[in-house]
Amino acid sequence: MAFRHGVYTSELPTSILPARSVDSNVVFAVGTAAVDRLETGKPRYVNRLRMYYSYDEFVSEMGWDEENFNKYRLQELAYSHFALYRGAPLVVCNVFDPAVHKTSVSSEAVSFDAKGAASLKHGSVSKLVLKNAESSTTYVEGTDYTLDPISGELSRIEGGSLPAEANVTAGYDYADVSLVDSTDVIGGINESTGESEGLELIDSVFPQFRLVPGSILAPRFSEDPAVAVVMAAKADGINGLFKAVALADIPTEGEHGVKKYTDVPAYKQNNNLSDELLIVCWPKVKLGDRVFGLATHLTGLISQTDADREGVPYASPSNKRLEITSIGYPDEKEEGGWKELFLGLDKCNYLNGEGIYTAVNWDGGMKSWGGRMSVYPSNTDPKDCQDAIRRFFNWYQSTFILTYFQKVDNPLTRRQIQTILKSEQIRLDGYAAREMILGGSISFDESDNPTTDLIDGIARFHLRITPPPANREIEGIFEFDTDNLSALFS
Repeated sequence: MAFRHGVYTSELPTSILPARSVDSNVVFAVGTAAVDRLETGKPRYVNRLRMYYSYDEFVSEMGWDEENFNKYRLQELAYSHFALYRGAPLVVCNVFDPAVHKTSVSSEAVSFDAKGAASLKHGSVSKLVLKNAESSTTYVEGTDYTLDPISGELSRIEGGSLPAEANVTAGYDYADVSLVDSTDVIGGINESTGESEGLELIDSVFPQFRLVPGSILAPRFSEDPAVAVVMAAKADGINGLFKAVALADIPTEGEHGVKKYTDVPAYKQNNNLSDELLIVCWPKVKLGDRVFGLATHLTGLISQTDADREGVPYASPSNKRLEITSIGYPDEKEEGGWKELFLGLDKCNYLNGEGIYTAVNWDGGMKSWGGRMSVYPSNTDPKDCQDAIRRFFNWYQSTFILTYFQKVDNPLTRRQIQTILKSEQIRLDGYAAREMILGGSISFDESDNPTTDLIDGIARFHLRITPPPANREIEGIFEFDTDNLSALFS
């Protein structure tokens, strides 16, 4: 040490650490976007994570097809989340690859009108070959006709070899989003590139954006139980550290569609849709002419509920207003192609009692109705079966991890332990004072820390936290009081 003569200063680390901020409901969604509708030259993001804070950002990069709103599954989420519930951010993964998911048309009859215009049956066209009806002449794009590959519109060029009002045959490929299936959404590790795809990309959200996923969604694809089960599995141990909740819909259409509320619990049970990190929803909802999965609206409602409470997820999204006009499911047999359901409170409560979220048209309009994770009623532990408590535990654990990660590999000293104890107790007391929790404490107990662990650098802190349970039932007990008959004689 150098010789010193005079007055000097030094610094010690602050004994109390501020907590890291963690967004309570960062939505991670996998599905299909209208990237085939993007202008030529714009990048088409496939199995790449993209983050958006606004509706315009999403449309600019992911494309939009208003005429086929439900054909591209991520559109319903972007519209619901940004336009209706003003939630952000949204991290999405589009698994629709127009270069891979395409269908070939060998010979389609096409007729040009008097103005020299014609339309193919499909848009997002590539490899177009246009021939005369006898297939003896092949017309040249740019010389005989022009093509708008996005819309599939054709225009005859004057002076070319294509006759006026010609009848021709067209062969081409077109991007077919219907070819995307559950396997694409589940994803995995690409054998040729070694890159993660689909739901497997959830582990890349934090390294790429420094955001912890709060909800996992796969609009419409989650109606496949295989997808829903994988979503629940991915919700646990994100990056080996974090937890989220997955939201899935029970199907109402197709071979396995459930149309009666009494059949929903059996479907849930038979398809293993029971997990402490999974919320299951039934039926679908509608806003105007647009049909949505209830899970899509519920995740927006979760973000809205949290935002109204300083970003702390201590309240359930149940019994909150849904931005919808109808509850039901698509049905071609019904007028307008929609079967509207008017479920009474008794029927909705039956579904809730089986761990299923639904929607009810009751006092105050159309609202969400649930509050239980899908593991209910087989598991009644409040931290596992009540959605608000489950989400609070997920969120609080994430903030604890990120706040004290900076202390990892520091010397395990009394100062290190006291810094964590004091910082965390101040934080808990603050939440208790604002009634975001009913109480909380942290301790460093000798019983939790055997000598063999301490010498290996392992320190365990015991946190006891009580988020308020949702007041699911309010009962008034009424009695006819005969003592008040004395008022007749006064």
